[in-house]
Amino acid sequence: MNSYLKLVVVIFTSIAIFSSCNDDLADIPSQEEVENNTPEKVSAHDHRTCGMDHHMDQLLEDPTYRAAYQQRIKKFEKFDATKSRSSACTGTIILPMAVHFQGVNGVDYNCLVNLAKAQIDVLNNDYRGTNADISRWNNIAASSFPGVNNGESCVKFVLADQNHPNGFGLTEGQVAVTLNKTSGDQASAFSGYINIFVQANTGVLGYSPLGGSGNGDGVVIDSKAFGTGAGCGSVSPGAPYNLGRTLTHELGHYLLLDHIWGNGCGQDDGVNDTPNSADSHYDCPSLGIKTCGSNDMFMNYMDYVNDDCMYMFSAGQANRMDNYVNANLQNVISKASNVISGNNNGGNEEEEEEEEEEEEEEEEEEACEKPTSLFAKNITTSKVTIGFDEQVDAIYNRIRFRKLGTSSWNVKTSSTLPFNIVGLSANTTYEYQARVRCPFGWTSFTSKKQFKTLATGGTGCTQNEVRVKLRLDEYGSETSWELVKEQNGNVIASGGPYQDGQNGKIIKKDLCLADGCYTLYLDDAYGDGICCDYGDGFLKLFDKDNNVIAKSNGNFGYYDQVEFCVEGNVFSRVGNNKDIKLKTYNPAKKINN
Repeated sequence: MNSYLKLVVVIFTSIAIFSSCNDDLADIPSQEEVENNTPEKVSAHDHRTCGMDHHMDQLLEDPTYRAAYQQRIKKFEKFDATKSRSSACTGTIILPMAVHFQGVNGVDYNCLVNLAKAQIDVLNNDYRGTNADISRWNNIAASSFPGVNNGESCVKFVLADQNHPNGFGLTEGQVAVTLNKTSGDQASAFSGYINIFVQANTGVLGYSPLGGSGNGDGVVIDSKAFGTGAGCGSVSPGAPYNLGRTLTHELGHYLLLDHIWGNGCGQDDGVNDTPNSADSHYDCPSLGIKTCGSNDMFMNYMDYVNDDCMYMFSAGQANRMDNYVNANLQNVISKASNVISGNNNGGNEEEEEEEEEEEEEEEEEEACEKPTSLFAKNITTSKVTIGFDEQVDAIYNRIRFRKLGTSSWNVKTSSTLPFNIVGLSANTTYEYQARVRCPFGWTSFTSKKQFKTLATGGTGCTQNEVRVKLRLDEYGSETSWELVKEQNGNVIASGGPYQDGQNGKIIKKDLCLADGCYTLYLDDAYGDGICCDYGDGFLKLFDKDNNVIAKSNGNFGYYDQVEFCVEGNVFSRVGNNKDIKLKTYNPAKKINN
């Protein structure tokens, strides 16, 4: 049963079915205590407790909230049905965050800021699958779950550092960490952020809505379970919840992950690659526990084990979270460019990334070989295509790139090649590397290579430069065009249909063509061309010297067909036909722009 149906049952039957968030079990020492045989600081919570279910019951009692929530779930389900992992991670999704400490006295503010930064680093490592203890999955646990890969989300969490809301004592360049400026679990002034509210004595380790809205809502974390290390006075994480994983768990709820056990055997959590289990697990269980006929994935972040014993999302969970973000948190995504400066990397991630690279390069054995023949091509002022020889056993491909001389990497992950990178700066040198995720772990990165984007005004075309120029008539919704390679019938470029009411508007598109022969089609769905009763439309193709190499004067019925050939930037006109009965290309072929 997916999360939406499960909640509908709650709404319409008014039966509050609570998970074992507050089970009162015996106090068993953590695995870390037993192994080290040294006294450990013990949290106020004997076992992991989560208030998500109860929080959702309360929220859904409000009809307005319930209607908005149902709409978010429908948007997610529609989006999720069309997006698979193969289309994920075409770029990093930056999500701005704000951390609000509440009811804290006598604690150094700078200490709290550093604690918040350390917690954000934990989040990014856990969500992107770069946490150090993921090796326990790769080397030990994965063999117990055949066909399941650990998840690597496309999101990156970054503390906002500019254009802060007024009245919270934050200055430009200062990260969004507030002290005793908010109360409760809502901060409307911070709409467009993912908010973290750190409170004392919450009664549970944390809670969150199951699918947040980015309207000032967020995640509540107990002050004894936030961050890592020694903490800051009364805000101090206590073992076994001192590795920052409580926020990893609760933020999973915010991005629409249910507890991994769903509602027991046969009541799934809505994720295909997480096995059923009867109930939650605590402390540090041993591999091989089966409560529903298959191995229980207790090491998953969405179970209740100790911080030290949870270390992975599944690939299905990561995909679900990414799809929820794209479907429902566009307000948060769009906020990022306004509240995060270009110099803000979100924490100490870059230093950790470099350490990770050095560790991996020291490994004597790799599960499969790292990429070879790394290349950068199709370089323009703002775009580049990066690729390498495909590794047969690779599960994911990853590149990272940055401006030469800077420290912050941009990371992209995909199951397909090549990578098409956009949004680059003109006339700028970049360096880049690649690695692949094999069945038993990541390879090390390749050595660094460089490329330089073109200066403003360059096209980057090394073959035959063509510019398409289309003038619309009054009914743009009837107009479209295709450029077809005659050799294989592939559509290599296309445009339209366009909006009505734009008579005289000029549409331009620059193309780079290989030598060969082509057919240009200009279509009108109504069958009256694009001139002359409702405008004076036309379509023309120009070479790099602005000479017309093919054109349609717009005076046709359903479509005009122009044929031409090109070799070495020398163009020749072949023929022209209007309203022929059968086009010679295959419209089912993929468009390759």
